[in-house]
Amino acid sequence: MSSGGGPRNRLFHSQCGKARRHNAAAIREGSCEVRQGSVDRIEFPNGCFDAVTAFETVYFWPDPVSCFREVHRVLKPGGMFLICNECSGDTDRDDKWTEIVDGMTVYRDAQLKELLEQAGFAHIQVHKNQKGWLCVTAGKEK
Repeated sequence: MSSGGGPRNRLFHSQCGKARRHNAAAIREGSCEVRQGSVDRIEFPNGCFDAVTAFETVYFWPDPVSCFREVHRVLKPGGMFLICNECSGDTDRDDKWTEIVDGMTVYRDAQLKELLEQAGFAHIQVHKNQKGWLCVTAGKEK
């Protein structure tokens, strides 16, 4: 499962369309499905995903701990959650985005780690690349 979109999901419809076009063959074969939904009410049963990814989206999640709990719920035991953010809160440039984009919150690595722990995640690891992108992995206990 992967999440994407933009401020208040204004971009989500176009992202779903792009995902459907990009994965057209896999969709026809029945190995891929693209759905629109909300991370605070994931419409899948408990423990059904091995992995969940969130690229450039947690900035806009309404209540991160609640949303992380939903992600945790749909992960299988031993499943992994990956968060990847271009903005890590480490530079003044990151603060500029919160002034420009309505509803955007940039989380530092320590903040995300604490929120993930509150949601029940374990084995949390923080990674940053040379450009300062922040990637966090968190696991659901087996």
